[in-house]
Amino acid sequence: MNRIIRNLTTILIGIVIWTWLPGQMYAQCKHDAGDPVAGQFSINGTKVQVNGDGGNVATALNNIPIKICEGEIIKLKSTLPVTAMVGVDYWIVPYNSYNALATPPSNPISAAGRYTTAGGDIDIKMIAKDATNPDGFSAYATPGLYVITQYDNSTTSSGPGFHHACQVIEIIAPPTPVATVSVCSGSEIQVTIPVNANNIFDNYEVIFYPLGGPGNVTTLTGKQTLPYTVKEVMPDAQDRIIKIRGMSTTGGCNAPQADLLRHAVNSATLFKPNLISIAGTTTKAEYNLELVAQNGILWKFYRRDVTDPLNYGGYLTDVLSKSSTVTSGSEIVKLTVPDADKMYCFQVASVDVVCATKEMSNQEICTTPAKANALNNKNVISWARANGGAPAGVNPTPFINYEVDLMNADGTLDKTLFASTNITDLTFEHLSLVCGNDYIYRVRTNYGSLSYSQMIKIKAISDVVPSKIPKFFATMTNDNKNAYVQGQFNSTNTPTDIKPDFYKYYRANSLNGTYTLQNTGNFIFKDPSSEVDKQSYCYYMTWTNLCEKESVPSDKVCTVFLKASGATVGWTKETSLSAGTDSYIVKKVDPTTGNTIKDLATNLIGVYGYNTTPLPETEGQEIFIQIESRPIGWNTANPDRLPSTLSNIIRIFRPSLAMSPQIFTPNGDGQNDKFMVRGKFIKNLKMTIYDRWGNAIFYDEMNGYPIESSQDETTVIGWDGTMNNGNKALEGSYAYKIEVEDTVGQVTVKEGALLLAY
Repeated sequence: MNRIIRNLTTILIGIVIWTWLPGQMYAQCKHDAGDPVAGQFSINGTKVQVNGDGGNVATALNNIPIKICEGEIIKLKSTLPVTAMVGVDYWIVPYNSYNALATPPSNPISAAGRYTTAGGDIDIKMIAKDATNPDGFSAYATPGLYVITQYDNSTTSSGPGFHHACQVIEIIAPPTPVATVSVCSGSEIQVTIPVNANNIFDNYEVIFYPLGGPGNVTTLTGKQTLPYTVKEVMPDAQDRIIKIRGMSTTGGCNAPQADLLRHAVNSATLFKPNLISIAGTTTKAEYNLELVAQNGILWKFYRRDVTDPLNYGGYLTDVLSKSSTVTSGSEIVKLTVPDADKMYCFQVASVDVVCATKEMSNQEICTTPAKANALNNKNVISWARANGGAPAGVNPTPFINYEVDLMNADGTLDKTLFASTNITDLTFEHLSLVCGNDYIYRVRTNYGSLSYSQMIKIKAISDVVPSKIPKFFATMTNDNKNAYVQGQFNSTNTPTDIKPDFYKYYRANSLNGTYTLQNTGNFIFKDPSSEVDKQSYCYYMTWTNLCEKESVPSDKVCTVFLKASGATVGWTKETSLSAGTDSYIVKKVDPTTGNTIKDLATNLIGVYGYNTTPLPETEGQEIFIQIESRPIGWNTANPDRLPSTLSNIIRIFRPSLAMSPQIFTPNGDGQNDKFMVRGKFIKNLKMTIYDRWGNAIFYDEMNGYPIESSQDETTVIGWDGTMNNGNKALEGSYAYKIEVEDTVGQVTVKEGALLLAY
């Protein structure tokens, strides 16, 4: 059968060549119309059998050149059945000389091209005849086309006759053949012989030499149309050195052998694809199919719509062809579907990239389309029912369970919300949502292999009005210039659906006045238009959730406004704390830093005023006072208690007071012996005494005057009647001038008259 195929192939090749090449490219055997019987001869025994001269048919085998390598020895032998062999003549003539002959060359141009044999056979070397090659032939010039002609007049069963046979040959100079090697799975190696100027042979010998010992594999291709691939399975796992040699049809060509180098045998088995999971991505209608990796193969992906008949269109058209890029573990391949809302199933084939063998997955894997709808205070997730059938020849994928997962924004699992083994459970309601928050869901269908829906992102909605901020207070900014208001949630129930920086603050000039929106911002508001040293301000606040719903207003609170009336201070009664005021503290403060110097009064309940008059001189001439309001529950360990609030800071000024007696008696009796100044808040003092003519007779000054309780004739300056010249003044009336600088730097001048008496 193979010989018949080769002969047919040879004929077809000849037809193509003869059709497309110019007519003079090949010689054509001339037909001897007078031959009673066609001659027959063989070339190298059974290799080539020549019958007749082709009868002037251009496509006859006689006219299709047989390749014979330069230097090859061929045996020509008559194969015509004869009863008496008289003699056989062979002529080998260059095709251009042969074509110049009018009739078959019974008398060729060169007698040197004639070989006569009585036995019907002769060996001839395809090379020029010379001393080195005595069996060559003189008609040889260069590689190219030649014609072998046979004549004999032997006796056959039909009687004596004149017989003629002819064959066109092509003598080639054998180049080194060119081929490529591919290593396939299953220990198969393929050698491909391409169309190439070097590949001019009729036959090729490919040898696979094992490195580890015996077991070489040899293949003869026979005459083939190029490109042609030799496929051989190696019987062991040994590396192979592969060589190829070109041969002619006659088989005696001595062509150079090409070394195709060493190649490792790939004994790996081409496995059926194992489908692990299919998962929707963030891109609509796109899925990631995960399957077990296998190095060096091609995957073909086939898709079907489950509403269509259970088949894949005969697996004639794949939706994706992709080479595996991972050598171990698993690999993820992106696939798309025509409609994200429909279910599609996939099968995958493993294809050896080189050998084109294919293994189809036993199972199919199907997508899980899913949706989510936002309703009032709940999200409803629904999905397609699990696939319940499979095409013929595909193992069914039995349903195991459903699972609804809540996902994080980065695609990781937060938690599983729902699981069911009931194939008819196709919806789930997610409750207890945070209004306005985005929720991301993914539905999983478990068939053993896993099918994940696409990530479904949806915002929760609600019509519920949020509850009020439970804690709210008003105090002063650190610089005591503006009102500072702040709300607080309880630590155990802080809402999670607060719209960022969307707290609203409303203000009025009295608790029950008209409130207007002052600011929208974060949890703290410093009121830039407030003037806390002039009046009290009242506030309430709201918050807005992610669904744009504004909350119930908070309790109203008012800043504590402190003012002075002489030495008395008073403050407003409205509470600055949503929890209510427990008590007040009157604080002496540093006006620069606001730090408390000391508490002047504490635990004032239901009291809204304080008199500074009783305060001793040591408290200072100038006092800065602030009121602290303590919230109800201030003395508990509750982490949610409100802080104390502060009023504005006011200044209380107590004027200095300087007194001196109008009469003094410096007689040494220890009583009123000195004219001196007594008073509060004196820092420095200057004293001048004048006689009746206006002459200054006494002057003294003192810096760092002691406080009033420490003032006596021994601690302060004064006039004891002695003039600056050391003389005692006479009794009588004198004028004085006193300059007093108080503790805040104010200077007061006092003038008057005094009476000196001994």
